[in-house]
Amino acid sequence: MKKSMKAGALLVAGVFALSGCAGADSADVADSAPESGRLESAAGTPAPSPSLAVGQDQYTADELEAALTAVRDAEGTTGQIINDATLRPGLAQVESTLEDLTITPEVCSDLASDNIAEKIDSANVAIMQFNATDTLTVFSYDDASFIDRQVETNAQQMVDCTEFQMEVSGQIISAAAEEVSASTDAVTTQAYRVTVAAAGQEATTVQVSAFSGTTNITASMTNPADAQGALATAEDLINALLAELKK
Repeated sequence: MKKSMKAGALLVAGVFALSGCAGADSADVADSAPESGRLESAAGTPAPSPSLAVGQDQYTADELEAALTAVRDAEGTTGQIINDATLRPGLAQVESTLEDLTITPEVCSDLASDNIAEKIDSANVAIMQFNATDTLTVFSYDDASFIDRQVETNAQQMVDCTEFQMEVSGQIISAAAEEVSASTDAVTTQAYRVTVAAAGQEATTVQVSAFSGTTNITASMTNPADAQGALATAEDLINALLAELKK
């Protein structure tokens, strides 16, 4: 049951990361997107959007892997870097995984599956996995519109899906989510605390997502001993990766 709870916590957290991409465990990995409106000038003529330091174009899979590796080395951590090629088979299964889930309310299911196949096909990805549950994930898309839609979807989830259930293989997983305060150097930052309950056990995941141009960086930590400290660590890791991607 301990492993089942861990998988359930990551699965629910994934609903808030990439509309349903699941997380990892110690044996295998199954993968778990800024505001870009135009500015109006004083005369009412659209002014150019400000240039982005991160995410102006899509990063290659090699660039994402190299950036995560540089952050790991600079931070002195022992995280394992999992590259796009390794993650790709798991990504290919995400859509079918969603089809096997029954998510209620139905609107939460619709939000989770929204445009998922196109998102996966258009993304490059890399993960730094610190342990069985804690990760730093970076997605880079070929079109910033995927990021815009993800920000909107996440916000809508906090309207319609603060409480929801998922049924998978006969197991009922209940979840409650709340927004928490977090700040990063990205254009947009969203953060959540998601509490998962199944078979009388609970797990809590703190998740911070940062969005800039084509890029989504998410730090996720489950059952941290110090929730506020976990948020600060997540912000620092995201900022370090943003700084690396600027180079």
